[in-house]
Amino acid sequence: MKKVTLSDAEKQISKFFGNDSIFFDGNFATTIDKDNIISTGSPMLDYAIGVGGLPRGRIIQLAGQESSGKTMLSFACIKSYLDKDPENTALFIDAEFTYDKEWVEKLGVDSSRVMVIRANDAKKIFEGLIGIYNSSGKGKKMKGILDHIIEGTDPRFKKLGIIVLDSIAVLNTPLEQKADIGKANMAPIPRFLSTELKKLTPVVAEANVAFIGINQIRVNLGQMFGDPNTSPGGKALKHACSLMVNMAPIFSSDSVINNENGDRIGHKVRAKIGKNKVGSPFKKAEYSIEYLKGIVNKAEELLDLGVLLGFVKRPNNVMYEILGEPVRGRSAAVAYIEKNKDVMEDLDEKCRESYLSNEKDSGEEEILEDNDLMSMIE
Repeated sequence: MKKVTLSDAEKQISKFFGNDSIFFDGNFATTIDKDNIISTGSPMLDYAIGVGGLPRGRIIQLAGQESSGKTMLSFACIKSYLDKDPENTALFIDAEFTYDKEWVEKLGVDSSRVMVIRANDAKKIFEGLIGIYNSSGKGKKMKGILDHIIEGTDPRFKKLGIIVLDSIAVLNTPLEQKADIGKANMAPIPRFLSTELKKLTPVVAEANVAFIGINQIRVNLGQMFGDPNTSPGGKALKHACSLMVNMAPIFSSDSVINNENGDRIGHKVRAKIGKNKVGSPFKKAEYSIEYLKGIVNKAEELLDLGVLLGFVKRPNNVMYEILGEPVRGRSAAVAYIEKNKDVMEDLDEKCRESYLSNEKDSGEEEILEDNDLMSMIE
């Protein structure tokens, strides 16, 4: 029986699916490495995701209750991406018409590199992203933003690597626009998304962009048993996304952050990974936010994460050994990391390297002992 190599099969498959449609060596635009990961700004949340942050080339859903910091987390991801390269840019689609430039800058984001689109017309938003297809189905008559990113010819979108849609719940679909006032419409957003997300998913992957869809939590009034909480958009976005982060605020006495006057300026957030195609799902993380600063206490998170991963030694209950430097007491250890930026960056880098340590190197070329595959595609 004639042996068939994978390279021979690749040539035959390419005839049907086009060039560069099959990969054996992992050389793909959405390879999970540190260059294609965007930190959330919270080391604990990065660890819970499993790869050190949000993966590019995927659709991500951030869902949560009010005041859980969904928009704040999206801007923390934007800040992380912009800090990587002074030429990097981001796109924020403000469907809620609430974008505040001053607040964004207080979070540490360079607003001059954030392009803002203020619109809630669902059809126009998706056409602007993926373009308009010809009625005949052959090609496009108008290219979208993601097409320009793929081609790399438009300097405005060349370094665009993260897009945020805030939020899915307020999208105004064509069905709702045509309906009379007060007329009930059955699931307009899911019916719209189920079609458009099929077009968006492959283009996001090819453009290597992290697409964040922010969603809200609502109560399903017709449900009598189980958890009545649901998110607008049905299951369309849940099926299309590669990562789903569910967030909820913690308002207990020891989780609320107060200033010197006793006014509440922040609180803790608990995040749960509901779906994960780049790591293990159902992990949880807690981090602190301040309303005018964003995610805070990074040094404290790094200390706990360092202990968990073994980069920070604990000879006893009092002492901490941070990258070889002994420090006495938890508060002193946190202060030591905060004051020494080199230590913070080194500890953060070591933790991130450990996220990707489970990647497997590609092996030798596999040999197919049967020629059934070749006979099917000839």
